[in-house]
Amino acid sequence: MGTAANRTSKVWYTVAGGVLSDVYEPTIDNTNVETMQFIVTDGRTFTEIQARDTTYQVATGPSGMSCTVTSVSRAGRYRLTTTYVTDPDRDAVVVRARIQPPGLRLYARLDASVNGNGGGAPANGGADDAVVDGPTGAPALSDDGTETSAAARDYAVPTHLALRAARRLPEASVGYAGTPGDGAAQLDTARALTPYAEAPDGNVVATARLPLDAGGDQLDETAYPILMAYQAGLAGDAGLWDDVRAAADFLLARGPAYGVERWEEQSGHSPSTVAAQIAGLTAAGEIADRQGDAVRARLYRATADHFARSVKRWTVTTTGLYAPRYFLRLSRAGDPDAAEPYNLGNGGPTEDQRRVVDAGFLELTRLGVLPPGDPDVLAALALVDRALRRDTAHGPGWYRYGSDTPGTEDGYGDCHEPDPTSCAPSGRPWPTGNTGSGHVWPVLAGERAEHALQRGDQATATALLRAIREQSSGTGLVPEQAWENPDLAASPYGSDPATASIGLRDGGPAGSASPLTWAQAQALRLILSLGGTRPVEQPAVVRRRYADRGGAPGAVPLTLTAPADGSPAPGASVTVEGVTAPGARVDVAAAPADTGAPARVASVRAGADGSFTAAAPVSFGEVVLTVSATTPDGRTGYARRAVVGDITGATTVLDVADPEGDDHGPGVFAYPTAADFRDGAFDLRRFQVVTDDTTVYLRAELRDLTPTFGNPMGAQLLDVYVQDPAVAVRSTEAAFPQRNHRLATADAWTQRIEAQGFAAPVWVTAAGAAPAGAAVRASGATRTITVALPRDAFGTPGPGWRFAVVLHGQDGYAADQARGFAATPQPYLFGVCAEGGTQPLCAADPATMPKAMDVLVPAGSSQEDVLNPLPGPVTVPAVPVP
Repeated sequence: MGTAANRTSKVWYTVAGGVLSDVYEPTIDNTNVETMQFIVTDGRTFTEIQARDTTYQVATGPSGMSCTVTSVSRAGRYRLTTTYVTDPDRDAVVVRARIQPPGLRLYARLDASVNGNGGGAPANGGADDAVVDGPTGAPALSDDGTETSAAARDYAVPTHLALRAARRLPEASVGYAGTPGDGAAQLDTARALTPYAEAPDGNVVATARLPLDAGGDQLDETAYPILMAYQAGLAGDAGLWDDVRAAADFLLARGPAYGVERWEEQSGHSPSTVAAQIAGLTAAGEIADRQGDAVRARLYRATADHFARSVKRWTVTTTGLYAPRYFLRLSRAGDPDAAEPYNLGNGGPTEDQRRVVDAGFLELTRLGVLPPGDPDVLAALALVDRALRRDTAHGPGWYRYGSDTPGTEDGYGDCHEPDPTSCAPSGRPWPTGNTGSGHVWPVLAGERAEHALQRGDQATATALLRAIREQSSGTGLVPEQAWENPDLAASPYGSDPATASIGLRDGGPAGSASPLTWAQAQALRLILSLGGTRPVEQPAVVRRRYADRGGAPGAVPLTLTAPADGSPAPGASVTVEGVTAPGARVDVAAAPADTGAPARVASVRAGADGSFTAAAPVSFGEVVLTVSATTPDGRTGYARRAVVGDITGATTVLDVADPEGDDHGPGVFAYPTAADFRDGAFDLRRFQVVTDDTTVYLRAELRDLTPTFGNPMGAQLLDVYVQDPAVAVRSTEAAFPQRNHRLATADAWTQRIEAQGFAAPVWVTAAGAAPAGAAVRASGATRTITVALPRDAFGTPGPGWRFAVVLHGQDGYAADQARGFAATPQPYLFGVCAEGGTQPLCAADPATMPKAMDVLVPAGSSQEDVLNPLPGPVTVPAVPVP
């Protein structure tokens, strides 16, 4: 149970079974929550419910008032860390949630019993009501009754409960528990939430999608600032070069498909996103030249050329249902001919990717990558018009995306009941229910007008500008959306604003954002472009390199023979070998993907036979190698590999040897009998703390690190407890009480790191924080497990710091993630003693054994004594930094 350490907040919470359970307010006997748990889905292939599909571990903060639950998917798909604490200034339970890896969808499902009621039966005082609040997207639940099921009293006060987030919830629904309206049931069967805005008088549940920070990268938003700097005449500004270089290097390592496309809803190979990267990298090449970095200039241009040559291969389907060839909105994995389905979101259906189109490919012509008369562009425009164009009283408009299936054009906008979306009544604002009907976007008419200019069609461009202006408000503000349906009268004065129509006219602004800055800028850009033959902002450097010459510069063959993709790189560099055109300049960029450290480059010239050998600098973790070849006549080639680097150029702060063969805990523990567990898998031989300018590395060397269960460190569970002497908040507790050990008071930890093979690393502080940025690598070649931590968050270890290290077996099905014991070893359980053991410890209860096969002990201490539970509770010591 947790509560605030004052009398202002009148709320108490409990955590049970790994999820938030009873929440009491305004008195300690009045519960309002049955459970609140999380639901995780990828939107396509799986849905997992926290209580059903995860194992968990629980840790309390040093104050006893906060609680952190780490839930791990039984299928190994993710790790979810949630910290619960009460707000001392108001009646609220605050939850911080973090899911790894990014890219998944996280929902909260609240099963409420507001005011101790909820089921509707007389025994519990009546039912609850629920609605979705428009401005915040938050489900709000209420019980206005004055009866309660609390045993100690016969009265209650009207109570209201809301589930909300720091930002507006992107999706929310309320329904009745155990019915098709229950969000858990919807997500479990359809991988998507069907939003309902009201659920009166019943046993209500609320489900909301959380606005995650992780996985929101947009490569076009990385590329466009580079282009902006170049277009603004800032290529020679040395003060901007570091930022431009970092952004361009990120595109090298992450492009062409990473994060989400321009509508911020889907991931994959998007024509508009690839176009932005081509333009951004081309501009980066010009800036690099101005800054005297010829190596990067060639790398940026060669990568842009490769993207330009490949964009149709990634995004033009030849097996589609509409025409022999056409651009898609996106291809999920770079294969536009594959029958790959995805859910369109916003209440839309799941469609084969080959059925979904948008006009994002026009960025290829606007930016000068393709000529405006490109046949694939013209073919796709006809399909876009057929699926997405609608004519209004003030001219044409286009939906964002969709297919020829009715209703796929979008469900984001003010309600129009005749549309095949689930909303009512017509005119109802989208934010109040997160359901509605998509409408035409004037910004897309502006993009279409710019294409008309490039085709010499001034009349169409002028007409589309007129449509944009007439679809705007009376003050000339260009809205996000325009109404393309019959006129709809305003609701009478005094109507509920959550459902009331503001009055909508065919061809006028819908009830969306106005102005939409993007649309307002598009209109201005079009005004400035009229009378010309191309968009005023079209980068000439891109057009000259691509559209004017009919495509990318000629390609030069580039074949890498080493290193193998994913191979280890144990030194400070890795040898890159291959063959290209004789005399070509070969450039390599090495970008650390795990740590985010700056990329470094190398350059060589190919020999007379075209062979080359380059030493590419590497550092710890995954390093992406982008390799380009450039000939004197301007032809380019491209290749990419990833390697796994080790620690180099660093300072060793602590280096402690551990005896070999002491991997039996207090001297009697026995390995499980299954063949998966190799001798030495739990034998810690050495522990090091190493630092460089940006990173702290914690490295454990084992006697054996053979892949287990298909994972390089599938058998091991490594915990490192760290004491920073400058930090006052400390804890002596192990990661879980079930671990059956703790730390000595003098060695109490300020931060704790846990690494295993089937989940993301856990990094928490004794104060309850969960810093980000930990990366783990296991190497079978060196038999080491290395955890890399950003030094600015971890601190700089030195004299006075203390490290306690515990190595045990991992078990994803155990509540504490640690492999358990039997009296004698079993296939997948450790044995307290080997078969026939007679030592006193052999008779002890296996459930009381310390889960520690090997630990570091300071000089003068004995591991057998430290881990023997018979004399009393096991206390693990720490080793000091000298």
